[in-house]
Amino acid sequence: MKKILSIFSLVLTITQVAVAQDFSIKIGGDTTFNAAEDKAKTYEGFDVDTSRLNVLNIGMQIVEDFAVASSDCKDVVKSLPNRSYYRQRADLMTAAALPGRTNMYFTASFMQEEPGVKNAASIVVTNLEIEHYFKKNIKFRFGRLANGISESQFFGRIALEETSAHVYGRKIFINDAFEFDGAFSKNGPKYFIGVKPVFRPLNLKAAYAGINFPFQNGFKMHYIVSVNRNFDNDSVSKKVYFKEKEAYFSYEAELAQRWKKATVFLNVGGNAGYRGLYTHTSGAFDFLKPMKPVVTDRGDSFKQTFIASAGLRLFPAKMSSKWKFMQQVGVEAEMVGAMSDDFTAVNICAYTKLNITKRLVLTYYCTPEFINQSFNPNRPEKISGVVNFVRFSLTVGNPGRMYM
Repeated sequence: MKKILSIFSLVLTITQVAVAQDFSIKIGGDTTFNAAEDKAKTYEGFDVDTSRLNVLNIGMQIVEDFAVASSDCKDVVKSLPNRSYYRQRADLMTAAALPGRTNMYFTASFMQEEPGVKNAASIVVTNLEIEHYFKKNIKFRFGRLANGISESQFFGRIALEETSAHVYGRKIFINDAFEFDGAFSKNGPKYFIGVKPVFRPLNLKAAYAGINFPFQNGFKMHYIVSVNRNFDNDSVSKKVYFKEKEAYFSYEAELAQRWKKATVFLNVGGNAGYRGLYTHTSGAFDFLKPMKPVVTDRGDSFKQTFIASAGLRLFPAKMSSKWKFMQQVGVEAEMVGAMSDDFTAVNICAYTKLNITKRLVLTYYCTPEFINQSFNPNRPEKISGVVNFVRFSLTVGNPGRMYM
């Protein structure tokens, strides 16, 4: 309780200092608001009304999560951090446009997991972001940033933040960074350049740059490249032993076509000059995670870490009034180790988001995984399994930015 009060006090203190005497709080409804749409402009624009200064928009999302994993290899399932979990969560989301062309976003997540789970109750600052814009299409932002690049539900997060690759119920990824965002014209390509710190102690973790090409006919593409650093203490978890800090490159490219009622995309990416754990194998329910497949030869990393993914998303509510309760239906597939010699993993994600009401949403994920491996002789050559994830969420107020 003391931690919660401390966070509230910190937010209120920062807000009051920033907005001086003229300050108001808005907790209101919006007939156009739909929690199942999970829209977030992030680097592309503003998620607050910049014409309304010193108005603090407040919203809260209350979440009930259920997840269970099963596999034909019992040893792999037993090695997962949790074979199943039930989690309660409340996200306090605030956003405000402040004087001096500055905006603020803050989200604190209060989580309570089932009894017996380590760290059963916790508070996580999910999003703490300050953005200052010089013009409508040029801005600088820093903090715990939220970004939405890929059309995918959660695949295709290779170049920026591996830890967000396979997180159920969250479409965008979150990382600590200083970022400059801009556009060549109001409706032209958007670019972003950033650096990511690491706090162990303070040091440079990565630098990245990307460009997104949106077109009026619905076709879009993006490219991202980054330079990342492995640190000494990474070797413990990744089982790769080296003394010096090593730098490696990551890349990602995506082509997508948007229509009013559907979206399709193709995404590729990987690492170069890299040693460490294979990409997209670090999720809490990834069956490869306990097996710890690693890249030991930097010269082979381009081939071994190459990932290709594709997906289709439909919006039935836009197709017919009969399907207004069904906001999204999609299926995605990615191949990890597509060019590797010792393993290949195919991950599939089928999902749907249903509106019980516009603010009460049911989300369901079914994610089969198929592995063919030879790097670990103590495990079967062929492993398959599936994870089922169900979420009930209720959103109150108007948070401004929805991404959970």
